[in-house]
Amino acid sequence: MANHRIGSSWRSGYSFPLVATCLLGALVAGGLLSVFGSQQELHQTGLSLASRMLNQFTTVVVTSIALIIPLSANLYSPRLVKLYVAHPLIVVCLSVLVFTHLLLLGSGVVPPGTSYHRLFLNLVSVALLVVLAGMLPFLFGISQFLRPSFFMPMLTRKAIRSLALLGRGQKTEQNSRDLFEITDVVANIALTGMARGDRQLVLIAIQSLHAILTELVGCGGIEPSRWRALRPHFVPGLAREGQAFLVKERLWPEAYLLAQLLKVMEVANKRQHELMAELAGQLVESAELASVLCRDRVVELHIMAFNSLLRESIEERDLRRFQNLSYHYRLLIEAFLDQPRHMYQAAEHLISYGHLADEVGMSFGLKTVVFDMGELVLSIALRQEERAVELVQLWAGPLWQEAILSEGGMKMAGWRTLVKVYWEAKARGLGALAETLYWRYLSDEIVHREHVELILDEDRELHIEFNDRLLRFAHLSPEASAMALAFTEE
Repeated sequence: MANHRIGSSWRSGYSFPLVATCLLGALVAGGLLSVFGSQQELHQTGLSLASRMLNQFTTVVVTSIALIIPLSANLYSPRLVKLYVAHPLIVVCLSVLVFTHLLLLGSGVVPPGTSYHRLFLNLVSVALLVVLAGMLPFLFGISQFLRPSFFMPMLTRKAIRSLALLGRGQKTEQNSRDLFEITDVVANIALTGMARGDRQLVLIAIQSLHAILTELVGCGGIEPSRWRALRPHFVPGLAREGQAFLVKERLWPEAYLLAQLLKVMEVANKRQHELMAELAGQLVESAELASVLCRDRVVELHIMAFNSLLRESIEERDLRRFQNLSYHYRLLIEAFLDQPRHMYQAAEHLISYGHLADEVGMSFGLKTVVFDMGELVLSIALRQEERAVELVQLWAGPLWQEAILSEGGMKMAGWRTLVKVYWEAKARGLGALAETLYWRYLSDEIVHREHVELILDEDRELHIEFNDRLLRFAHLSPEASAMALAFTEE
């Protein structure tokens, strides 16, 4: 199971010096009291002063809680009220204040001069020092409640804890309700961040949803699945037949999380491409985990999610998003190297959406797919050359053949992809792949030499524009460039 690091709620670089400073001040005050004061003086004038000071501290604490908790709840989600009220920081602080008030009350009731009275005075002194030492750290801590990086990890840990309890069969109804309630809260926070243009908030929310999804994928194949048959959750609008299928296959939790992630990305616009890149990268990770655990249905759901994102980018005529998704789709296919069925299925889908992009006027979308299939073949060949040859024969090769038989820019993209893959394969010792490409496409040495010379004339590593790819695909490595140059000089 993949381990997700949930960020800490505290910034130790700030909290530790503050706590140390307040504690030092309290110790100094206690030392001065012990040297220059006495219990009799404390009884005569100190208790009334301590009572007033404690009342002021209590007022500050209650006012801070009453202001910050509703404010954060109004900004993000009412669920935060329930989360914060049970937070250890608030519980401990209020408990110390109430206990100190009880000590002051007891010191006024017990007769002076008795051993019990002296005990109460000592306890009051210690409690007041604790309050004095902890007041500023408490105010600093509660001020962090307004930061999403504080409460989002708390929500994520709570959801994962509920999922772990579900796996052990404990309080199934309650933990299932908590798990999906938190999921809805996080998704709503992400949508709120989208509406406000708060990219950092959306990124944190996406990471939280993906952490829960990964835990579901990781434990779905080994946990007792009785809870999956209880009160399944579905996104509104899902057909009854689809709901029945998800319940039968016990896939509705993963489908619910994926649907929430897609819902968040539906409202993303052309100014929020980094959000799409973050989500796509995370989906590749969870799909790879599902593939390793042989959860084929979950893998199919991930492929469907990528297909939905690709279709939306085509409908929006968003070339940059399409190119970004094409890159991550390539990584997704690489993740299925040990499962050829999923790998070939995903490759077929990517090529299909490339053709769909070309049909609606996004011709560069299909060119991107042509180039990405070349990168995919090279990457797979370095791990399993036989699988790369099969991919060329089944899917990549026909796409390249179609490209070189076209006209204009598509033809150039096809030839550059073939030449690049061939010479990189030769330079890396991938003989089987190089032979397959040569006899199928590059056996005409005149045409071959012509396109090699074109690539060598423009052998620039960086792209001419600053974009997400940054590097040109049709760039030969120094080893491949040297071999290609020797070929042109023969």
